Amino acid sequence: MNKIIILAAAVALCLSSCGPKIQKVTLEPMPMLYGDSSRTVLPFSKDPTVIRKGNEYMMYYSIKSYEKTVSPEPAHNGWDTGIARSTDLVNWTRVCDLDLRDSKGNKIYGAVAPCVKVIDGQIHMFYQRMWEKANNNNIWHATSEDGITFTNTCDTPVFVPETSWSINRSIDAEVYRVKDKMILMFATRDETKTYQLLGMAEAPYGSDYGPDKWTLLSTKGPFLKPDMDWEMSCIEAPTVIKHKGVWYMFYAGAYNHEKQQIGLATSTDGINFTRIAPDGLLFTHGEEGTWNHGESGHPGVFQDEDGQVYLFFQGKDSPDGNYMLSVCKVHFE
Repeated sequence: MNKIIILAAAVALCLSSCGPKIQKVTLEPMPMLYGDSSRTVLPFSKDPTVIRKGNEYMMYYSIKSYEKTVSPEPAHNGWDTGIARSTDLVNWTRVCDLDLRDSKGNKIYGAVAPCVKVIDGQIHMFYQRMWEKANNNNIWHATSEDGITFTNTCDTPVFVPETSWSINRSIDAEVYRVKDKMILMFATRDETKTYQLLGMAEAPYGSDYGPDKWTLLSTKGPFLKPDMDWEMSCIEAPTVIKHKGVWYMFYAGAYNHEKQQIGLATSTDGINFTRIAPDGLLFTHGEEGTWNHGESGHPGVFQDEDGQVYLFFQGKDSPDGNYMLSVCKVHFE
């Protein structure tokens, strides 16, 4: 009997100590600096997300209204999404603006802060809109075969948070798989519209991800809120990658124009996240005189086919500067 007890204790100890190990994360800057100059006097790009399509990479990012020329489409002169291509993740060439259609084939505008992922071979985009005729500031969903033309799967937002702790707002979508569920992270505001917070929902993996599929998980409050000094009044732009059984969530702390910086939290179940010690801060804004002295923010994580992970992010040289995009290699130690 004693041998059985000892054996059981040894097995329990092994199970508790042999779980996934949270690794130290370091970032290695790469020589990339990209800005879209199709609309503005100074190049401007923010909110990056990247996928691989065949032998090339496609990057999607927010672009603001025309200022140096008139919109070629009179119906639209607002914010939207731009697309660029690369073969090396460093040198990018603008392709075009996103071609977004409703379910009837009509062109629609104002998609920003896209989260683009390849899911079971199909390209999916979860995004918010900035368009006076749209139901703005909630999550929409579209799919694509070529990565250029996207079609909405629903002509309404697919997710609108209904909570007691926030307004009905969901932006900065991030989706990733946990077992048989698709997890949706989103940023929202408290009822006073002062603090930016993070919420979470789930849908069956492989569903159409329509409005009737999402179940709110953050029912009692945000799963992460700005508690650290450097985060000020805002946490937003979560982006998640799984590495050796651990989910790593990079996020932006502090509002834009307040020297936003990048934090990191980890999870062993994909649902409950804890900041890295001591305060979650991973990547700061640059030193005075550098291109990102005013901000390093809104990260977008991407894993290539060889397993290497990259973190794209936006930055600018001053509070009033123009946004540019860059990338770091992510190392797990």
